[in-house]
Amino acid sequence: MTEMKHLDFAFEVKEVGQDTRTFSGYASVFGQVDQGRDIVVRGAFSDSLAKWRDKGKLPKMFYHHDTRRTIGRWTEMKEDDYGLFVAGRLTEGVQDADEAYALLKDGAIDGLSIGYRTLEDTYDRDMEIRKLEKVDLMEVSIVSLPMLESAEVTGVKSFEGAIDALKSLSDAERFLREADRALSKKEARDFVSVVQKIARREAGDDQGDIVALNRLAELIRS
Repeated sequence: MTEMKHLDFAFEVKEVGQDTRTFSGYASVFGQVDQGRDIVVRGAFSDSLAKWRDKGKLPKMFYHHDTRRTIGRWTEMKEDDYGLFVAGRLTEGVQDADEAYALLKDGAIDGLSIGYRTLEDTYDRDMEIRKLEKVDLMEVSIVSLPMLESAEVTGVKSFEGAIDALKSLSDAERFLREADRALSKKEARDFVSVVQKIARREAGDDQGDIVALNRLAELIRS
């Protein structure tokens, strides 16, 4: 069996808010050489991701590649022009996840690392670079010491930030349906305030508050 290897990437926290413990960014960047002289080619993950999707799963989220230290779950993985985009959530109440989240918010952790098996690669002898053309993605870990300083976490999301970002009643409805915990009193007040503003804008008249509150009641009951 092909040995599982690791490929590390740096990331930078762009946004930290209240505790939803979610974050997103890039677990791999295409076309950039790491300190081990490896480079990931665009499309390297496509077959592996398709197989994961067929199983209705995604690769595991570990802490420092330790299979005994599962700290959350990845909720999205996809390739784009830049690299392998990932989004995930750290599980509340798990000691390692709590630690990782605290370090993430503080900026003390600055690495993501993929665990993979090489399926297809080529070696450029002139450049002394190995091109990873097809890999079997096994897991993605949060780590401390990266080998490539280019991937970024684009946000450590908060309920507060998510509420502020709502632009329509459809956004508000989707937010409530996808929320994985009850809102605090402050978050509920903020949510109502934002929905009222949206409704006034969409209604375009003085009945906006009534429209908003009626719609809000429907959303909460649904």
